[in-house]
Amino acid sequence: MFFTNFPRKFVLAAAMLALSTLAPRAASAQTTGLVPFRAKIGALLPTQNAARDAAGSVVPAAEVDIRIPRLLGADFVSIGIQSRSGDGGKLRVIPITVSRTFQPPNPVGRITGTPYFGVGAGAYFLDGRSALGSDNKVTVGGFAQAGYQLPSKFFVEAKYQLTAGKAAGLSANGLQLFVGRSF
Repeated sequence: MFFTNFPRKFVLAAAMLALSTLAPRAASAQTTGLVPFRAKIGALLPTQNAARDAAGSVVPAAEVDIRIPRLLGADFVSIGIQSRSGDGGKLRVIPITVSRTFQPPNPVGRITGTPYFGVGAGAYFLDGRSALGSDNKVTVGGFAQAGYQLPSKFFVEAKYQLTAGKAAGLSANGLQLFVGRSF
């Protein structure tokens, strides 16, 4: 080992010096807090008959939004999953998107809550199984959303997603309904 050629006291002194220079940086990094994120659970209600036949009329969904600095006009980077299988069919959607939200001013928002609206776009990983066979595909898509931030950390959200492609003839287009919490 590299340190075996040095006296033990020298190695300990060097380690203490390194730790003392790193300690203030670690403490200041802890004061900035965690990256703000939102977690939500809900359901996708597919609009296509074939998707409803393969996966059902209600597809469980979950999503995590991570707030980012408003670079290139985006507020959140999100990753989610919508997945259900049954009767020999399956629909799984993994959206990775960026979004921009708009919130009208509300001087009493801490008491009444505040509505918000947004749009987003990104990559949608589709995995489907239907009477046409099995297929997976990466496609582009987008969404429009409307939500209501309650006076607490909880919110409700409705989102309509549109994707450009299909997997095994199944489309991931549809309305999503969520309940979530900000952290």
